[in-house]
Amino acid sequence: MPELQEYIDGIPNISGAEESIAQAIKSGKQRQVFLPESRVPFNSLNSACAIALHMHQPLIPAGGSDVRSAEIISNLQYMFEHQDIGDNHNATMFRWCYKRMGDFIPQLVHEGKEPRVMLEYSGRFSTAFAT
Repeated sequence: MPELQEYIDGIPNISGAEESIAQAIKSGKQRQVFLPESRVPFNSLNSACAIALHMHQPLIPAGGSDVRSAEIISNLQYMFEHQDIGDNHNATMFRWCYKRMGDFIPQLVHEGKEPRVMLEYSGRFSTAFAT
């Protein structure tokens, strides 16, 4: 598969790779992913708990009437900069929810656990990840 360019003509490359994505999905269906490499005995588990975080923080154009040349910022940054709009006063709490994973995941690893994290982004300009 060809490497995707981060920018095209100075604009973030956030779409247009559908063919590469379809190829990756097709090849992934033909083999197990992660399980053979894990030390977690999935076949003998009676129960499990997973850490999941859903982040609805799309990138948005910031300033200017021309969307093509406007600076791109995160929705969370916009919330911090405009505390008086809607529920933007919650920006500090949202950031804390995202940040705290960096505190308790290393603790779980130190305790000998094998944490699995599901991280999902959504919004107009979104990408989904699972680790």
